[in-house]
Amino acid sequence: MKKYLFLDFDGVINTHRSLYKRLAGYYDVPYTNDDFDERFWSFEDGVNPVLLKKIEELNKSGEYKPAKVTFHYYPFDNLCIDNCNKIIKENHADIVITSTWRYRRSVEDLQEILASIGVYGDIIGKTERLHTQRAVEIYEWIKNHESENNTKVESICILDDEHAIDIDYMLGDFTVKDISTIRHGLRKVHIQEAKEVFEKPFNIDNIKI
Repeated sequence: MKKYLFLDFDGVINTHRSLYKRLAGYYDVPYTNDDFDERFWSFEDGVNPVLLKKIEELNKSGEYKPAKVTFHYYPFDNLCIDNCNKIIKENHADIVITSTWRYRRSVEDLQEILASIGVYGDIIGKTERLHTQRAVEIYEWIKNHESENNTKVESICILDDEHAIDIDYMLGDFTVKDISTIRHGLRKVHIQEAKEVFEKPFNIDNIKI
């Protein structure tokens, strides 16, 4: 039985941890992993405020050119990538991209991006941008995939840090919970949770749109 992993990027495999590690390196500010510890997640940006202040001061100093951390340069988080790879490998899952990174990018472009950051898995599609709830976009992708390939999708898992906003109302049984924002992204605990989601029987005909 094929398994389909619906994958978001921002807040799942890139995080504030990866962003501020990139910025700290750019501004030559020393840091340790302890600066991104869970005890700081309730602070602004989920980062040690001492480190954050140093980075902000240098950013405003005019001594450096602006760091390249815009949409096309946003850094990925190696810890989250490792966890994502374990989910893909342990469940033999194919990937469908739901992230906004899919806009104006082909499946081939997205495959190249994932390969370049060390995510190992086959992207077989991306949801269409329908300007509606993402649950509907996932639903429509599954319906089209089944029709075009004369197959049934029987196992899915959705990784999205904002699943509660516009996915859970329709597909809540198939989302991994508590990825919750780009403060920490995909954690080890989510590996087992993803496995449990994949094991739930899925039938698109039972989903009410």
